[in-house]
Amino acid sequence: MPDNNLIDAHHSAFAETPPAHTEAGQIVLSDGVIEETIEAGLPAPLHHDPGIAAFLVAMRQELPPFWTHLPHEQMLGCGLDDEWVPMCGPLRVEALTRDGNSRNWSRRVCFLDRDGYLRRETISEADILGKPRNVCAQLISAGLAIEGNRNDIIDLIRRWPVEARILSVTRPGWMAGTDAAPAYLLPDGKLLSADPQPDDQIELVHARAVAPPSGSLEGWKDTVGRLAAGNPALICAISAVLAGPLLKHAGIETLGLNFHAPTSFGKTTALIVAQSCIGPPELDRWNVTNTALELVCQRAHDGTLMLDEFPAQPSPAIIGALYMIGNGTGRGRGNRKLTLEETARWRTVLLSTSEKPIERILAAARIQMPEGIGVRLIDVPARSWEFGLFKSLYGHGSGHTFAEALQNAAREHYGHVLPAFVQRVIAQHGLMKETLRPMVTRLRSKMLVAVGLPPNAKEGPVLRVLNRLALIAAAGEIGSRLGILPWRKGMATSALVEIAVIWHRAHAARPPSTAEAMAERLTGYLRRNRHRLCPAGAEPDPDAIGWCDARWIYLGIEAFRTEVASGMPAGLAVKLLDDAGLLIPGGEQRSFQYRLPRCVDPDRARVYRLDRQRIEGG
Repeated sequence: MPDNNLIDAHHSAFAETPPAHTEAGQIVLSDGVIEETIEAGLPAPLHHDPGIAAFLVAMRQELPPFWTHLPHEQMLGCGLDDEWVPMCGPLRVEALTRDGNSRNWSRRVCFLDRDGYLRRETISEADILGKPRNVCAQLISAGLAIEGNRNDIIDLIRRWPVEARILSVTRPGWMAGTDAAPAYLLPDGKLLSADPQPDDQIELVHARAVAPPSGSLEGWKDTVGRLAAGNPALICAISAVLAGPLLKHAGIETLGLNFHAPTSFGKTTALIVAQSCIGPPELDRWNVTNTALELVCQRAHDGTLMLDEFPAQPSPAIIGALYMIGNGTGRGRGNRKLTLEETARWRTVLLSTSEKPIERILAAARIQMPEGIGVRLIDVPARSWEFGLFKSLYGHGSGHTFAEALQNAAREHYGHVLPAFVQRVIAQHGLMKETLRPMVTRLRSKMLVAVGLPPNAKEGPVLRVLNRLALIAAAGEIGSRLGILPWRKGMATSALVEIAVIWHRAHAARPPSTAEAMAERLTGYLRRNRHRLCPAGAEPDPDAIGWCDARWIYLGIEAFRTEVASGMPAGLAVKLLDDAGLLIPGGEQRSFQYRLPRCVDPDRARVYRLDRQRIEGG
């Protein structure tokens, strides 16, 4: 990735009240905006609304035959010559909408409600044809005045000349089928595209309403970005936000980080700082319903989901939430036709906080951590530095005052970093696709060396975690090189390598809860203690932990219980290794132990027999 190529970000966004269009093209408002709105009989506060004026001009030009605007009645009328019958309030069909599969066609109806405000409703084509009563009820409920026959109003909507098209999508992120000219939807529905004028208007269903950006990108870099430099956890959180749009190119579906520590260690501040890259520093919480959480996850597709305060006493429903987030899929649902609706799916980066590691919280509630979730949701101790989550306070007297300075800066400058980063990624899309995965691989190799593992380590939980941390490091480095982040080259890498070492140390110290993790602990232990295994038939050394031959490793019971199963019941360790297929019982009923043959040990000691070929990858 080159260090230059800074580009200007373009924003292709559609305003809430887009300019009206006709068959001849865009409506150009004259100086008579006030006259248009006064003539329509609108209240004085709306006389200067150019959106309403544009709506009225376009509506009059597009009205089908036998319809007219009755401004004094604030109605549309139907009839001939001067015999007009008031039918409904002013309305206009401004576009046809459909989904990404070119199905579920609807009509976008724009109208003035009874108070004179501009409203919009999306009306299904199927309902227009089959349920006219429901269509009129929907419009009346939204504020449209209806006095005439509903069939005439439905006929007006169906006959309205309309050419504009809206592509309705259900989640933000990278638009499908745009690899040649990539386009990315922000969570608020704004489109970032290589094509500044796409053929169709793009609309995000359930777009998240957020305040417009505040401050400036330069202001963010001079305050939040500068204070984050030298603080690995803050660098990690900010870089994780930039990793969201890179998940697709890295081939990673879910990436989660959970900062855990008691109250007042700075973990929520890290999330606020990260959120400022996207918008106002407002955080969601874990204690929402699973249905609401599913919607929040969809809104974070190809982006970042931030959930503060994992509950100290989780309900069983929290397991469903963890599965949902970790697997990137919502719940299957049926409909009245007894067919399955399309399941919601997403790729996302999750940033979370808790007072203890999530696995420990679940264990205290007698809930087992779902297998595989520990790889996707990485627990990082937030009290690993001198000032809790902070390593450098930049002259502030305490971690508390430093956190206040960060939060104040995040409330002043927000909403600039992610759009600018995505726009630059779009400008160098081809180069990004070619270089990102090799870059992640190189960074992962650095992390493997830092935690004491060979750079060519085989697949396993540690490798998958480090792969995700390497993507975060890559995102930080790319953001720095593109001029989005005010950090020198290598700063994000150093921070994430430090995070990787801290995570691995905590990971190695905690008791395994899955067969995969237990197998990894056993393999690491045997690799470090290979010199303590005696050949078959040899006189055992006082420091020996067992024997080995070409086929088996015979691990002594004492070494197994005190070292391999340290911190956990020996029975659980045995069960997990049996589930992993590494422990081979000796044939005695109700016993996993194996009695050695005399050719290995004349005293025929009892041991745990392990499959050497599987352990060593043979």
